[in-house]
Amino acid sequence: MANILVVEDEAEARGAIVRILRAEGHAVREAVDGRDGLDQFYLHKPQLIICDILMPQRDGIEMIGGLRGAAIQAPIIAMLEVDAAQAPLLLDLAIAFGANAVLLKPVTGHELRATVASLLAPAGARRRSRAH
Repeated sequence: MANILVVEDEAEARGAIVRILRAEGHAVREAVDGRDGLDQFYLHKPQLIICDILMPQRDGIEMIGGLRGAAIQAPIIAMLEVDAAQAPLLLDLAIAFGANAVLLKPVTGHELRATVASLLAPAGARRRSRAH
């Protein structure tokens, strides 16, 4: 299975995502904000990153831009609360900065597992997607 980094400032949401991924057999690292996420990425080189967009210290858009600016090609799933102010704009920005997929929170286990599986598929099978 894959080595996955989950970057989420809300402990309850992060814990739920981690439990779902570990139940699927993935090795999961956790980070509490974009700054911690970048540190964890460079320490552990995950195969996939799941990050919240609105976080303290360094938000998800900055984190995605920093990774893509450093030519990091690991697939990235960006997440955002469905009722967040300016959600459509922020989701579009996440894609523009290099996210491979976006999910609206609260995300279902099925939706999360399907998106992760899709992005971990062989490179030829990957595609940019927008899940709702």
